[in-house]
Amino acid sequence: MKKLIFLVLFFPLFSCNDWLDVESEVSVTYRNYFQSEQDIEDIFITILGNEKKIFAPLSQEPFDWTGMYCDDVADGVKGYRNLEWSAYSSSLGNYTNWGGFYSIIYLANMLEENRHRFQNVSEERINYWIAQANFFKGLMYFELARRWGEAPIAPATEDASAQAKSPVDTVLAYALRAAEAALVLPKYDQLTDASGAAVTSRQFASIGSVRTLLANIYAWMGGLHGDNKYWEKAEEQASLVIDGKAGAYSLVSMKDLVEKTLGSARDVTEVIHTIEMNGQDDDRYYQGSFWNSYPGFALFNYPYTTTDFEKIENAVKETRISVAKVQELYNDENDLRIKEYWLNLGEPIPVTQMNSEQKLDTIRWFYPNFAYLNKWREAIYSVNPDVNLGDRPLIGMEGNRVYWRLADLILLRAECRAHLDNADAVKDLNRIRERAGLMGYVGSTVKENLLREIFNERDRELFGETCRYYDVVRFGYYRELLEGNFKTLTESDVKEGALYYPVSQNAFNKNTLMKQNTYWSWHLQD
Repeated sequence: MKKLIFLVLFFPLFSCNDWLDVESEVSVTYRNYFQSEQDIEDIFITILGNEKKIFAPLSQEPFDWTGMYCDDVADGVKGYRNLEWSAYSSSLGNYTNWGGFYSIIYLANMLEENRHRFQNVSEERINYWIAQANFFKGLMYFELARRWGEAPIAPATEDASAQAKSPVDTVLAYALRAAEAALVLPKYDQLTDASGAAVTSRQFASIGSVRTLLANIYAWMGGLHGDNKYWEKAEEQASLVIDGKAGAYSLVSMKDLVEKTLGSARDVTEVIHTIEMNGQDDDRYYQGSFWNSYPGFALFNYPYTTTDFEKIENAVKETRISVAKVQELYNDENDLRIKEYWLNLGEPIPVTQMNSEQKLDTIRWFYPNFAYLNKWREAIYSVNPDVNLGDRPLIGMEGNRVYWRLADLILLRAECRAHLDNADAVKDLNRIRERAGLMGYVGSTVKENLLREIFNERDRELFGETCRYYDVVRFGYYRELLEGNFKTLTESDVKEGALYYPVSQNAFNKNTLMKQNTYWSWHLQD
């Protein structure tokens, strides 16, 4: 697979975006920059690098902790899990800063605004690169809408005027508009780079990833407004991908999913959109902390961070999940994911004891209370002696960060069809169950019951991969499944922004029009 060398703002392209407090390091003009197609691709590679920064952070986001399916989380993040405003007020400048999203939108806008300056590039190729940029622009507006609800719409790249927030429906409309502008892209096997070589990276956009984005935007709008017209549109877009009209995506075996798709082989048979993670792009020698590519990485312990499993059992301040809770989720012993996602779930572990002469004396059996996640299993350990990460200096796990895969989309379509009382929802659900070695679903097909089963299947199939929080919110289960203050939210609280991030203080620095979400404007004063 072709590796991507990510250029993190290889030269400063930003104009003076004071409305976002984005500072330019050097004043550089790009009016005479675009002399070849390679110059355009260089900007696009910077977009990919910025996406990597957003979705593969060194530490997890509050919503990752909020929605995590587990028993315990570390003390330092329990405030997020309980919707305690004190937790957000102490970290507003870190994990709820939307600057990275607008950096990508800025670059996409800059390319579009300057397309008339592109030289020695055919109109067809110009359209191709603008469409690539528009996919990421649409993805960023979609993520802004899910995370903050109300958010500013980026002005022209040379407009430094203050921008007020727009309603969530306006932000989603911009996401749709950008995604629709990217529908001219070909299928993934027809993508080429500036040199004409085939692109094999699924981080580049294709018609399949564009339609998957549209399906997700419409599904989010369906959950937001409860209107079947959005579920219909989401189902239509998902079907074009699932039925092979936007690329040939296929489910792989459970074993291959873990060992190849999510591992170092980086197999893309099931992958719709991914973020490249590899040693060529990352200086792993100087990496000084663990890279949380997925929310589920917070559950890593034995045997990757420690070989002393009793230390996990006795810990009181660690993020853990019990064997009982995993068995409650995977409630059919025939589920292949029990074996592939978990290390010897609940099985006794032999413990050897040595006598005073260092000879084997006795063997006892240890029955763990906690489960050991093994969905990602190719550990990367630091070899830098100056990096202090304990006895087992884990800095990452091999493999790309898969953003969407086919199983996710099939279950999203099942959700859409359940809302539409379409009997084929069960067929989609069964397609995922059968891949996991389970019999077809025979439970209630009453809409509420079927939707709950589809949600549970997303929990089982996508464990640790996506931010479960967004599923909980879209299905409307936040009072039931989330903790602390989430359980007592009123309809007024939700309407005023309780399910969104507060606006970071950074956004107020030079923007006199910025306002805090109503819910947080009250509680952050407490």
